[in-house]
Amino acid sequence: MSDDEDDKPTVVLDINALKEEMAKKKEELEDIASDLEFAATEDESSPEDLEALFSEDEVDEAQKRNVLLFDFNSEFFKKNVSKLPSDDFKFSVISELKDLNSSMQEDGDKVVIFNYNAAPKAVNQLTVQIKAKFPHVKTIIMAKNLSDEKAMQHKKTKSGAHAYLSIPFNKEKFITTVKKV
Repeated sequence: MSDDEDDKPTVVLDINALKEEMAKKKEELEDIASDLEFAATEDESSPEDLEALFSEDEVDEAQKRNVLLFDFNSEFFKKNVSKLPSDDFKFSVISELKDLNSSMQEDGDKVVIFNYNAAPKAVNQLTVQIKAKFPHVKTIIMAKNLSDEKAMQHKKTKSGAHAYLSIPFNKEKFITTVKKV
């Protein structure tokens, strides 16, 4: 291994611990989000939950912002990525932790969007680790029927994200949120 590879930040995750937490995802969040409920359910949002979003102007691929859609324990982003505005963003749907880690190590600013409803405890753990190891990566938590008040409460915890999106949302809200982080 070269010295350059040794200097790169890495995320160390206990996969067994994440699996255990997924088995308990119906329980209330502990400590950092104990007072918050984001309507975390097992049901997958259908494509109808997101408004149809279509690009109107083309932007050079090199200028598009890298947006990593982390589909941990779900297929929400895989099913809905085509409805997201691709004008200014280059989307990558990622479902494995090792792939997320590799993508975050690559050069350039990135935004990771999490589907909170699919894996609330895993998302809380990952946002903490990303802030510590990858300061150039910004995080957005997407959750069903998320109130501004609950988002602000969660943002104040150690697992708080840079921004929040409540499902359903419109094209303008998505674009504004991703661009502001």
